[in-house]
Amino acid sequence: MYVVIRRTGLTGSPEEAARRARAHIVPLLRGRLGFRGYCAFVTEQGDSAYSVSIFDDKGTAMDAHRCVRQWIDANMRDLMPDEPEVVGGETVFDSIAHPQEQKDPQQALFVVIRSYRGLPGQTEAMHSVVSQYTLPAITNAPGFRGFYAFRDEADPDRAISITLFDTHEEAMRAHEQVVGIMRERLGEMAYQPPRTVMGETVVLATV
Repeated sequence: MYVVIRRTGLTGSPEEAARRARAHIVPLLRGRLGFRGYCAFVTEQGDSAYSVSIFDDKGTAMDAHRCVRQWIDANMRDLMPDEPEVVGGETVFDSIAHPQEQKDPQQALFVVIRSYRGLPGQTEAMHSVVSQYTLPAITNAPGFRGFYAFRDEADPDRAISITLFDTHEEAMRAHEQVVGIMRERLGEMAYQPPRTVMGETVVLATV
């Protein structure tokens, strides 16, 4: 699967931005080939919006990204006047909760995006730690809904992970456990804590 993360400065009402995204961006994405999921949240400061789009492959993901960009340019520049910061990559790991375990599909989830740097040349080591320790800790945690991890195509020394949980509390407990595991297992490689952004979804759509 291929993930695209967009960060956009927000100068208008977060509620209005969410309303437009639900009414227009979600139908636009859901109707496209290869769509797997989409969510958006606003930072606690209220000055930035993040969106995560998940598609089967890079081609379908980037086609959808360009379509969203065109719609935002035409319809949301009053709320998002700046060009977005875009990060994308093919997933190295991905996992979702079994559909039968899901609660109300309309309920908001809590998203945590972690960006790791400082481990150039240690791809195999990180892959091993995630597969053996981090991924099981996340997927077995209470409230788990989804996990995606990928290398930034534009900057291969940057690794990014996305976790989705039912609640803020469950997400933070898992986040602290993940950071502890990575610190313990990768400490000898000059491990640096990840840059983290998080928030509750204001828009959420799946297949």
